[in-house]
Amino acid sequence: MKITIKEIAKQCNVSVTTVSRVINNKVENIGKKTVCKVQDKIKELNFKPNSIARSMITGKSNTIGLVIPDVRNPFFSELAKGVEDFMNDQNYGVLLCNTDGSLIKEEQYINLLQGKSVDGVIFTTQNNIESEKYFLDAIEKTPVVLVERYLKGKSNIPGVYVQNEIGAELMCNFILERGYSKIACITGPMHTTNSKLRLKGYKKALRNAGLKVDNKIIVEGNYHYESGYDLMKKLYDDQREKFDAVFACNDIMAYGAYKFLKDNNISVPDDLALAGFDNMTFFDVFEPKLTTINLPAQEMGKKASKMLFDIITNHECESNSYEFKVELVDNGSVGCK
Repeated sequence: MKITIKEIAKQCNVSVTTVSRVINNKVENIGKKTVCKVQDKIKELNFKPNSIARSMITGKSNTIGLVIPDVRNPFFSELAKGVEDFMNDQNYGVLLCNTDGSLIKEEQYINLLQGKSVDGVIFTTQNNIESEKYFLDAIEKTPVVLVERYLKGKSNIPGVYVQNEIGAELMCNFILERGYSKIACITGPMHTTNSKLRLKGYKKALRNAGLKVDNKIIVEGNYHYESGYDLMKKLYDDQREKFDAVFACNDIMAYGAYKFLKDNNISVPDDLALAGFDNMTFFDVFEPKLTTINLPAQEMGKKASKMLFDIITNHECESNSYEFKVELVDNGSVGCK
């Protein structure tokens, strides 16, 4: 037999309203003895409140949405774990929405999440088309925290970010200090702000070193493994004499490039230096491991969750923006020339 609030009320000889108030932690004006009696009966009967009914009473679903562009990318998997770990500790559920970088899917998920009456949403996607009406409507109606998604003219929307430009400049300076002078770059998709910032850091390092930026050895990827492989092949076939090192703007593309080099018996770093950006340990099958820029994905997820939770419970958070510092991890794929 399915246990209901009515059954609990009957067995405790109290009203349904009293049981409902105990379940929802609204026990002011209810005697301590009655509260304990109801709580004991709930435990005894292993009663699980109906989440929809409960949300109608409390105005909260105790659920948030997490919108990411690619669940296969280890960075977003780690980010999702950080979100889930924090929110689960607060007795919140997380609805994961994978958009595959599609604006159409993003809009569909936003509509779905609003239909589910989630208490808030964390957005981390690869789109920077922020003028879309569905997105602007969403941030007006629902508490939102952004992760690596940049909104011009919306400084009031809380967000968690990393030092993209600084990280790229740091890596390219490191490569230059090791004696390399011709660095090719595999960028991320240039419709995204973090890709633009990483490219900017790459160019800044070259110019500060008095080197010319050669656009022929800058190729645009999409943050996927396949584009790293294909673009490394293109660079090697078309421009081999023009570069002695490669900076890929995320680790997945770097490992695609690594696989091409390995398939063609090109040694890293003896024949060519290679570096990435993210520090995803998922790919530690190559030797040497990839020299990269560390992004604390789980901590970013937890920080974004804490900011969103503060908004949901207190209607404000400590700061509207938080930027994580980056650090270089030398794993040996950049040698000394």
